[in-house]
Parts: sequence; structure tokens; C-alpha cells
Amino acid sequence: MKFPQDNWCELPTKEGNFRMYDAGDELVRVVSRGPLEDLGPSPLVRLHSSCLASEVFGAVDCDCADQLRESMKLMATEGQGLIIHLHQEGRGQGLAKKIKAVRLMQRDGLDTVEAFEALNLEQDIRRYDLAVELLQRLGIKEVRLISNNPRKRAFLEAHGLVVQSVRTSPCVRPENAEYLQSKNAKLGHKLPLELDAAQGDGPIHFYHSDQPWGELSNFSRHAVYLRGRVWATVEHFYQAQKFEREDLAERVRQCQSPMLAKLVADELSPRHRRAGWPDMKEEAMLEGLRAKFRQHPDLAARLVESSPRHLAEHTAKDDYWGDGGDGSGLNRLGELLMQVRDELRSDDGLSGHGS
Repeated sequence: MKFPQDNWCELPTKEGNFRMYDAGDELVRVVSRGPLEDLGPSPLVRLHSSCLASEVFGAVDCDCADQLRESMKLMATEGQGLIIHLHQEGRGQGLAKKIKAVRLMQRDGLDTVEAFEALNLEQDIRRYDLAVELLQRLGIKEVRLISNNPRKRAFLEAHGLVVQSVRTSPCVRPENAEYLQSKNAKLGHKLPLELDAAQGDGPIHFYHSDQPWGELSNFSRHAVYLRGRVWATVEHFYQAQKFEREDLAERVRQCQSPMLAKLVADELSPRHRRAGWPDMKEEAMLEGLRAKFRQHPDLAARLVESSPRHLAEHTAKDDYWGDGGDGSGLNRLGELLMQVRDELRSDDGLSGHGS
């Protein structure tokens, strides 16, 4: 396969700016965060099989588009990464057979494995030779593979690559819950489907805004009105407070997504961040959180409902606002949320705050 690396264009997305390259094959799409030559010795890599239903038309009965978006968020946060998007509908069986299988699932109540068996189809015939060839041409010998599918890892390892797995966290919905369970139970996937117990006093771990307790995330789509402006999310408000210049704060406020707000603020910070920000950031965060839960009564009720459980932003990517992934972090976001929860439960609530 030819791979003209000089034929590429910018790909602006809600998860940040990426590059789309001509892979020399219309059935393979190569998208990177950052230049291909700057991916580093062990880049984040996603081998992604196409799913027109979810990626183009927004179907919610699978997790394909969710995994792609999460992969892009991970790469945007890290500043590098590679997506090899392969035309492999229906686990390699093609779109026509995939439609037949999905129709059986919908009509007869079969799971994805049973539907393939009813059509006498092999469960997964995908190969990743083209992906291996691309990685070899780029001189990549080690990858952090964003996947819950052990077959992908085994394929790369069988072709000489060193692989570390990076799991995605699926968005579990009524439309895809049984499908995700069957992928784990019958196809050997490693989807982390264990949810927080509905009752009890154990800790509540949150991170992704589309996961259980995702409304605790700064990325949740709950607008706040503060300082005479509407902010799409608390993350927009928090990131904008890093700058004294109104034009820079407004640039952050107008970002289409909380991820973009963070990325734009990170880009501007080295030259323009206000003096003394480290000493101010917790007050800014607290102001945003108080406004969010005061201005959305349903969220306030949900936060109070969590009492007395411990709240922790569960991520290995942040040991200040989060718990560091293993409890070693400061978990300052969780601590502030519990402070707001205590305020909500007090007699005077948030009187005098958030305006």
C-alpha cells in the first residue's frame, strides 16, 4: 500500500485539531493528533472498525462511536495519538450481512453472537494487516492500544509489536446494555461494565460525563450563569478564569466543547495566564460548582442523594483534581463537591453564593 505522508489536511473537531492523511487506500483512513513524525516511541493507537450506523447516523444501540470519541479525547489530552480507521462493517462481514444480523436481533430478541450464528457467520473475521503495515512504515514498534478487544492486541503482538492495553469506558444505555454484556460474556471483550452499587455507603467514582454519576463532571452539559455570562459547562467557566484579558476569556467561553475549552486554555496559558493562578484556582472551581448545583435543582437533589458516600474523580491522568487512579491523588474536585453537598444540606443552602 502506498502511503503519501505529505498529503494531509487539518481536521478540526470538538475534541481538538487532528490531521487526516491519505493512506493510499480508500478503505483505510489515517487520523493523527499531531504530526505523524512526532508520535513518540509508544503512541496511543486506536484500530477502529467503521460503523456507519453510529458514526454517521447516530445510532445508540452499540458503542462504536463512543469508543472513537473517547479515543480522540484521550489523544487530545495527551497531545498525540494515531487512529487507523478501517472499513470493516459487521466485524468484517460487510454491511449487508450486518443489517441482516441486526434485524434478527431486533425481531427475534437475539444477542449479537446468536444472530451471527443464525446466519452461519463467523463471529469476527477482521484482520489488521494494513494497520500493521502502516505502523511498520512509521517505524512504530510499541503502542498503547485503545481497545477492550483482546483479539486486536493478540494480532499486533503476533506481528512483532509490543502492546499495552488502554481500556475505554463505555456509555451504557438501555439500547446497548445487553449488546455490551454479550460482547464481554461471549466474545471475550474486557469492557469495564461494573457500575457503582445503587445503594450502600461505598465511594462514588465519576469521570466521564456520559457515565453513571457523570453529572458530577465539569464536562457535563449543564450551563451556568456567572459574571453576567452564560457558560456552556463549568469547565468553560473554570478555564476562562485563568485569564485577566476579557478577549481571551471570551475565546474560551465560545469553544464548542469543554475539551476544546481546556485545550485552548492550555495553549494560551504559557504566555497569558494570570499571575497567582495556583492560589486562585480552587475558588474559581468552587464558584462554578456552586452555580451549577444552585441553578439546576435536579442536580442539587442528585448530589444530596449521594450523601454520605465519598466522591472521587477517578482518573490516573490527574492527581490534583482527581484521585490519581489509585487513591493517591488529592481528589480536590471530589472534596469540593462534598463541600457543596454539605452546603446544600444545611439550613441556608447556598445563600449568597454563585452570583
